Amino acid sequence: MTGRLKDKVALIVGAARGIGKGIALRFAEEGARLVLADTEVEAGQATAGELGVPFIRTDISQMSDAEAAVALALKQHGRLDIIVQNAGIYPWQLIENTSADDWDRVMAVNLRGTFNASRAALVPMKAQRFGRMLYTSAIT
Repeated sequence: MTGRLKDKVALIVGAARGIGKGIALRFAEEGARLVLADTEVEAGQATAGELGVPFIRTDISQMSDAEAAVALALKQHGRLDIIVQNAGIYPWQLIENTSADDWDRVMAVNLRGTFNASRAALVPMKAQRFGRMLYTSAIT
């Protein structure tokens, strides 16, 4: 551990498992104070419990959920320095079997979710005149 994130507050969306959990573990190793967010409550709570940090159920496609996650970070830590928007979905099926509703949900999480995370985090970051936004994506 180098302490590169010592005392930085990070909200990680899509942190329940996989890459998001890996990001959370590494940020914790680097000294960040965390809030984890995900739609997967059981896995999210397990990861948060492992790290001893707060968890909030968050559907990032909903602005109100994005704002609630940011509000929790502010309530817990008084600031928000980093937001990681790692939540993303893809229907694991052939495109000819993908409905318009399935596709709309993908766009809501993957694109609108990124907008929602950014917009919700921007207000406190601008007020404190500091912030970093990190986005992940996949080959899909």
